[in-house]
Amino acid sequence: MAKSTRRACNVLSVIAAIVSLAALHGCASGGQPLSMTPGGLPGVTGYTEGNAVMPQGYQVSGGGGGNALRVTVTGSATTPNERLLKIAMARAAQYGAEQNSKTFRAAEPAYSVRCGKTSVSERGATRALSPTDYRVVTIDVTFGKSSSADPADRPTKQTAAALLAEIQAEQIPQETQAALAAQLAQACGRSTP
Repeated sequence: MAKSTRRACNVLSVIAAIVSLAALHGCASGGQPLSMTPGGLPGVTGYTEGNAVMPQGYQVSGGGGGNALRVTVTGSATTPNERLLKIAMARAAQYGAEQNSKTFRAAEPAYSVRCGKTSVSERGATRALSPTDYRVVTIDVTFGKSSSADPADRPTKQTAAALLAEIQAEQIPQETQAALAAQLAQACGRSTP
């Protein structure tokens, strides 16, 4: 009887671990499944919040009652910088609307890349990894409580709605995705993605 009880506990432990991992994956990916293109390339980054486990998506820092904010968007190797900028601007506009700001102004975007590790040392041995490279766009944003005639100031609600619709409708061709992945691999010192 003790063996069957122990076995049942082990089975329940395994099931609990699987459920926990599935829940963690759902939270980490913003509730959206990880995607790969038919060619094996990572999927194009969507409008989701990134985190430490799954960095793809937007992250907001600053704010805290002030009128300044930094939005950083981390995207897959197959995501164009223009799309990442749209995601950053949409999140900034949406944040401004949530804070009851009428307008926002974004500084020039800063573009960078984050190259993934190609190997890791385990117990004295080096193991090769398939690296995950990212494109990164960062913008600094300020908000205004009143409407402005300055063309650099954008309305928060209308801009958020328009950009979210564009992001949702946008399709990136497979050839473009492959070229972007190859370009980023080259920037990271590798010949192929």
